[in-house]
Amino acid sequence: MIFNLFLLLTITFNWQIVVFKLLEVKQMMENLENTIKNPKNKKIVMAPMAGITDGKFSTKFKGLFAIYTLGGYNLDSITYNCSISIEKRGRKEFIYPLHSIVDLIKKDILLTRECGGLVSINVRFKNLSECKNILRELDNYTDIIELNCHCRQKEITSVGLGQELLKKENNHILKKILEGMKNLNLKSPVFLKIRCNVIDTDDLIDNLKNVDNYFDGLHIDGFNPNKDYCDLESIKKISSSFKDKVIIGNNSIRCEKDAKTMLKYCDYASVARCLLGGNVDWIKGFNSC
Repeated sequence: MIFNLFLLLTITFNWQIVVFKLLEVKQMMENLENTIKNPKNKKIVMAPMAGITDGKFSTKFKGLFAIYTLGGYNLDSITYNCSISIEKRGRKEFIYPLHSIVDLIKKDILLTRECGGLVSINVRFKNLSECKNILRELDNYTDIIELNCHCRQKEITSVGLGQELLKKENNHILKKILEGMKNLNLKSPVFLKIRCNVIDTDDLIDNLKNVDNYFDGLHIDGFNPNKDYCDLESIKKISSSFKDKVIIGNNSIRCEKDAKTMLKYCDYASVARCLLGGNVDWIKGFNSC
């Protein structure tokens, strides 16, 4: 009788802990979602550009963006060696030595903190066991971790990463990576940076649905092959299929009109190349609307 009572009390106590933890997690996610969805009412995001968007670059645009996306950064030997090869043929890359990468990315993040927005880091890796401690460390400093499913450089795609992760035959690799990240119990939400028109849009949606439980947001490049304008139809279709996610739309946003069009379908609009030419006055005006 006493044993049964003790068992009942133990079970009740444990269930109370579980319920409390679930409520705690739910509240945390709601707070986080509100922060991401509406950081000071700004709607423009700095998109990552390989070898360019670091902490020093971010400080040129203080107060301008809702989210500053840094990187892409290589977190394992596979992607590090890929980047060395890419740089050798003339493209910019972040060649941060793996033994000091946490300190270097942390420096970029802390510099970017001065800008006033949220900080996201775009990362590439294949071997989670090699970089899990790096991710855990960086999780203490960043607001968002963005997995690169976007890069189209042959060195990256040849190892099944970047935009190759969007294909059905590599969906198991993407799932393995995301499951591994989830098991690290990271506090930062996980976003995927993706590219349209690598595969059929319906197939892309199906493949993303297979890993739907492992990410919190999508950063969608409306890549439109052989066109100088964004594939808004694909972005619209993807966005409507993931209404529970934070959606950032990207590609060919050069002015207020472009941004307003993108924001019809997305929570945010991100910019990249226009920053290199200093085309930012319209963003200042857009923020003050």
